[in-house]
This record gives sequence, C-alpha cells and structure tokens, in this order.
Amino acid sequence: MLDDLSEVDKKILAALQEDCSLTNTELAQKVGLSTAPCWRRIKRLEDKGILTQRVALVNPKKLDLDILVYASVKLSSHTEESLEIFERTIGLYPEVTECYTISGSMDYMIRVITRDMQTYETFLRQKLLKMDMVNEIHSRFAVTKVKQTTAIPLELSI
Repeated sequence: MLDDLSEVDKKILAALQEDCSLTNTELAQKVGLSTAPCWRRIKRLEDKGILTQRVALVNPKKLDLDILVYASVKLSSHTEESLEIFERTIGLYPEVTECYTISGSMDYMIRVITRDMQTYETFLRQKLLKMDMVNEIHSRFAVTKVKQTTAIPLELSI
C-alpha cells in the first residue's frame, strides 16, 4: 500500500506524525497544497484506514510512571475460550499499553507501564497471576530509553 501513496500523501503523513495539532491551513502550507485538496487527501487517507487516529503523547515520567516492563506470558491452556478470556481481560488493565501474540515458546508479549516495582508486583499478583490460564511470566525491565517513536517509516530502503 505504501506504493499507492503519492509524495504529497507521504508528506502529509510525515507532518501529522510529527505534529498532529497542525491546522488544515498550516498542514496545507507545509506540504505545498491549498486547504481544500489537503483536506480531501486527509479524508481519503482516513477512509482507506491509513490514518487511523490523532493523539497527544503524554510523558509518563511527568506522571511518576517510571517503570516500563515487557513481560512474556505463557498460558497453560490454549483453548479458544482461554485465549478469548485472556485477551478480553488484559484489555481491561490500563497499565497494559500493548499486547501481542508472539511466536516461540511464550504466547503473549505485554508492555506494562507503572509507577514503581511495588506497583508492578501488585499488578502481577492481583491481576495477571489471578488468571487461571496464566502459567508462566518473564518480565524484562527497560533501563535506558535509547529510541522511542510512534512514527511509521514512510521511506524504507533496502
């Protein structure tokens, strides 16, 4: 689908990934269009499902959320019901910001953000380990942020 995007579409996406608070007028000026064609292109990108939402990013450190954990989860049961219950339940926990099924010896990878080690332990004991189908958890704590971006690469080189 990347091949279907024009250079102007890519410029629009890059600009919005950098600053989604741009007005349509500011965005149009930045990408070299007038406002009406710019708005139509944005609408088309939304209709195609390429542009899905516009959000503000919050600095977790400013909210005293200092612990970032990547936890691998292995289930003891792989019935459709167990998988559905796990996925539905994990979606209810606000401290879980991402959850993926993964390949390999574990079943899921979750990203958890929390205040401190004690709060993470409480999350493990009172939520994650209370699920009957959870068999094993391996937690990895992020120490130093080297790179973080929400931007999708629009120009990929081989």
